[in-house]
Amino acid sequence: MALKLLGTLMEHARMKRQFAHWVYRRLFPGWTKNALERSIVNLERFHHPRTVEIPPGGRVLVLAPHPDDESIGCGGTVHKYVQSGSCVRVIVLTDGRQGDPAMRRLAREDPERIRREGELAIMRRAEAAAALEILGVEHGYFLAAPDGELRQHATTVATQIADILADWRPDIVLLPFLTDRHVDHFATNQCFLNAASRLDASWVESLNCLGYETWSPIYANLYVDITATIDCKRRALSCHASQLQSEDFLEGVEGLNRFRAVTGLTGGTYAEAFFLAPLATYRHLYTNLLL
Repeated sequence: MALKLLGTLMEHARMKRQFAHWVYRRLFPGWTKNALERSIVNLERFHHPRTVEIPPGGRVLVLAPHPDDESIGCGGTVHKYVQSGSCVRVIVLTDGRQGDPAMRRLAREDPERIRREGELAIMRRAEAAAALEILGVEHGYFLAAPDGELRQHATTVATQIADILADWRPDIVLLPFLTDRHVDHFATNQCFLNAASRLDASWVESLNCLGYETWSPIYANLYVDITATIDCKRRALSCHASQLQSEDFLEGVEGLNRFRAVTGLTGGTYAEAFFLAPLATYRHLYTNLLL
């Protein structure tokens, strides 16, 4: 009898949940159903993004999931930081060995693919070093996690990032925004927040986070006019010659920056878009994205 009663109660609870979900799906607009998007809207209240000459930060750390993300996502802003006298360092998290579409069509265990992957990893590190020099970056760190497998190596990479954070103590960290649709780009957020959780809260909680866009246009709250530094960004991106053979990233990135300048009403010709938030807020958005 008790089991039968329990089963009836559980069935009633299931039906109530189904009814609540049915009402929720029909009565609420789409953007309220995503915890991250809802949180961003609550924060921003649909205010128009600000355009600034340069974001805050005198000690700037850029997290690039792959060699070239530093140029694609924020190269123009990085050079503006350098011109303003800020110190900029870049951490490249993975080795970029999967950046050849033709090579990826070979079987993973194929000796030819393994050989070409190794060669490409060496080439992409050299390309990134050249790009960082053009941008004026003070120092580059190359962590060399396997391209495409950052999630599997997140603990090790987080430890390395924590050591760099503790040693250098930047005041702002640039990284791909949470909604960037690439597995390594999202994992970069995981690595960074894991690293931050290991450090002295009295310092690390003062960090600002500046999410940039590469593969996916983001919900921006800040624009930086990079009209004066677009040529430097082009030259830095051109250093990544191995990645320009199969895709015209130069044309695509320039188009995105032009679009951002127009839709952001920046008054310039090219702009980069960001989401700026204190670490605590950024962590809150990350947590809500996982709900």
